[in-house]
Amino acid sequence: MVYRLICLIIFLMLVGCAQTDLSLQDKLIQQVHNNALHHGIPSQAVLISNNGNIKFNYALDTSQQKEDIKLNEHSMFPIFSVSKLFANVLVYQLVEKQQIKLSDRIGEYVKLPSHWQHIPINALMNHTSGLPEYFVVSNQEVVAPSNQDAVIEKLGAQQPIFELNTQIQYTQTNYMLLKALLESMTGQSYESLVKTRIFSPLKMTNTAFHVDHLTKGVVRSYLSNGGDSLKPNGYVFPHYSIAHTGAYSTAYDLNLFLSGLMEGKLINKTLLVDFWRPKKLKNGITNYFSLGWNTDEVGRWSTAGHDGGTLVRVSVLYQENTDDYMTYIYLTNGNLDGIWSSRLINSLQQHTLPDFYSRAVAWASYNVL
Repeated sequence: MVYRLICLIIFLMLVGCAQTDLSLQDKLIQQVHNNALHHGIPSQAVLISNNGNIKFNYALDTSQQKEDIKLNEHSMFPIFSVSKLFANVLVYQLVEKQQIKLSDRIGEYVKLPSHWQHIPINALMNHTSGLPEYFVVSNQEVVAPSNQDAVIEKLGAQQPIFELNTQIQYTQTNYMLLKALLESMTGQSYESLVKTRIFSPLKMTNTAFHVDHLTKGVVRSYLSNGGDSLKPNGYVFPHYSIAHTGAYSTAYDLNLFLSGLMEGKLINKTLLVDFWRPKKLKNGITNYFSLGWNTDEVGRWSTAGHDGGTLVRVSVLYQENTDDYMTYIYLTNGNLDGIWSSRLINSLQQHTLPDFYSRAVAWASYNVL
């Protein structure tokens, strides 16, 4: 069955190649337009780079909004949980400097109720801690404690959802505690740390936290899976949530971040690849998180990246080391059908990956699977 599927994929790809003489740039532009049409995406900014060199850069606005905003690679989109990647790198830097170990218990650095103190830092990053969520959504609003200390106090009355490292539960509480860890270890606010250790060194001048959506140049945000019409995204998280959401960035800046990371400007490259090696649960199942990054394979390439609100995704593709790498950044601000961000990345990879087998896998992920 698998053999037949692969043969079918190869046949369809060959037919598709025979039917078009479009250049690669034209194919990618056409793909972005097709994604807007088929999935009801109002605004998109897309960037692909190879070893830091931008190979494709395109923005499309079909929203018909009357705002005086020219969409381009410098337009700011809310990036939601892609914000977590900044926290990951800050933790990696502490490990590289031997200030902490990933096996250390969070209770060594953050004052917590006794039954939460034993959780290792790596379990927070791998989403295997068993911690409950700190907020609820009611009437399309985020309801959360007033401050970080109140969250920790609330945790005292709650028990683990599951035994440590036996399940994967994507929980924002994990990153609230990582924020507390970073602030405790450095004596700086989290926002200051991100600016001084990531944004400034990489010259990410159009990335910030809690930007007013009415600010000129900031793209209006809608919900995923709007159905018949786009629905404004009115969810607002508290300020102390910035380690897991709340950042705004651009395709250009996110490429600076990913490329800087892959080139060793933020942490040692060998250490980075080691951090991204697949992690196992107690039952032997492979976790799809590797110290805070979604890790997977596309054909012959390893990938590391993250989704944001199901609307945006960043992804790095590499092989044995980081000497040869590609970055994919796909920013959108809403859709009608709930298209998952990884499929949008696959829609680009089916045209751009260097080898035929990997392109076929990406094609299948977008069109078949």
